[in-house]
Parts: sequence; structure tokens; C-alpha cells
Amino acid sequence: MLLSDQPVILASSVSKYGGGLGGLIIVLILAFICSRIAASKGRRPALWFIIGFFFPLLGIILALVLPRKG
Repeated sequence: MLLSDQPVILASSVSKYGGGLGGLIIVLILAFICSRIAASKGRRPALWFIIGFFFPLLGIILALVLPRKG
């Protein structure tokens, strides 16, 4: 059975930023920023990219306030 022609929602955070391709691009940029901040503090960037993707603003705020690791 084939998948239906209904659009797939990647993350609820995408719809918060206008939905569609524009919203996805904004969320990806915010997730990248979150991962770079976390990496500069010695945290795992891949994990923080995922956090930033699903919770963009919260992820950035948390990455900013967390102390450096190590």
C-alpha cells in the first residue's frame, strides 16, 4: 500500500515559524545555531541539533545558559 498524498508534518516547531519550506529553513537554521553554541561549550552538537530542531528557541536559551563541559 502506498502512502497517501497527505503532507507529512516533520515537526510541530516548523508550523510555528510559518510552516512549509520557509518554516523548515528557519527551524534548520535555529537548530544549527543551537548545535554550534553547544559545540563551543564542549557539548554534543548532534544531540543539540535535534533539541534545537524540535524546540528551537528553548534549545538556544538552554545552550546559552549551560556551563562549559569539562
